[in-house]
Amino acid sequence: MTDAKSFYAFWLEYLKEHELLATRLWHFVGTSAAIISVLLALISWNWIYLLTAVIVSYGCSWMGHFVVEKNQPVTFRHPWWSLRADLLLFRLMLTRGLTEGTKTFKML
Repeated sequence: MTDAKSFYAFWLEYLKEHELLATRLWHFVGTSAAIISVLLALISWNWIYLLTAVIVSYGCSWMGHFVVEKNQPVTFRHPWWSLRADLLLFRLMLTRGLTEGTKTFKML
């Protein structure tokens, strides 16, 4: 992935790294589990759920990259943009705003 100068440029590169539906589904599952884990941590005041959120979300996402897409995640090169892109991807998939392919998508 190139060194993007804006989030939009990063997002376009991010979509190329998540071209296969199976990769996006792994991300969706990981993000869903992370959101649930964070909520459980807040409700129960058991902070072990935060650790669970990190392990499960990264585990699922990396499974999509290393096993399905056969590429490397950019989490450590662009951690905040990567998190923002993951949440955007999650929202688009949840609202069916991302079509089957990543070439065309609509932003709500």
